[in-house]
Amino acid sequence: MKSIELSFFQYSEGKWQTQTGQVPLEQAVTLIVNGKPWMEMLCTPAMIAELAVGFLYNERLINSAEEITRVHVCDTADFVEVDTPSPINKPSNWIKTTGCGGGQTAQRLEQPEKPDLNEVTLSAETVARLLDEFLKTQHAHTTSRGVHCSAIADGANILLLADDIGRHNTLDKLMGFILLREPSLKPSIMLTTGRISSEMLQKSARMGVSVVISLTSPNTTTVELAQEMGITLIGYARGSRFNVYSHPERFTDLS
Repeated sequence: MKSIELSFFQYSEGKWQTQTGQVPLEQAVTLIVNGKPWMEMLCTPAMIAELAVGFLYNERLINSAEEITRVHVCDTADFVEVDTPSPINKPSNWIKTTGCGGGQTAQRLEQPEKPDLNEVTLSAETVARLLDEFLKTQHAHTTSRGVHCSAIADGANILLLADDIGRHNTLDKLMGFILLREPSLKPSIMLTTGRISSEMLQKSARMGVSVVISLTSPNTTTVELAQEMGITLIGYARGSRFNVYSHPERFTDLS
């Protein structure tokens, strides 16, 4: 997690104090595909190569790491170049997504494709344990507040974690890491601090995730989409308390 330490004035309990603390970095990074600038991504300047590759995969513009011949992040980290052996058509319309980080997607919701999911069974104890591990790992990994964090798990352990100012970026970074470094990873569970919007669910499905766990809420569209895609959607997850909105049959202890 990239951040800088700043000094600031803090008002607390009727008194002013001078404090210092970590503030997350935000940077505009231009994605260049086959020599042509495509878009500007607002992100935390870490795992930029993974962000670019994961974004292209989650947007269904590439289907494997074999379709990437070169990834280069410039020294100033404000340009990332991705080359492919065959031309990729840039989507004509980007849809602005909600939330911080200014996410964009070319995906639409009509007739969502049935995803190929990495199946897993759960118990309430498993979810509580993974949540505890997720939060502890996040606190150890993140030096400042104001960022989103997501992690993938295999049903037993947290496999990988990424953070960013944009919740959508965290999923792209995770997928990019898998493609570039650990192609054998098969994530079945996604845990995230971010709200589960429809585009977050679509990215999770593209990654093969069959269970999505959020610390916050879904919305009605997301619940309907999870039902159609066969994804178990869990929200308001706090310790040993959480809500299951779709496909509860994956819980072995639910009677």
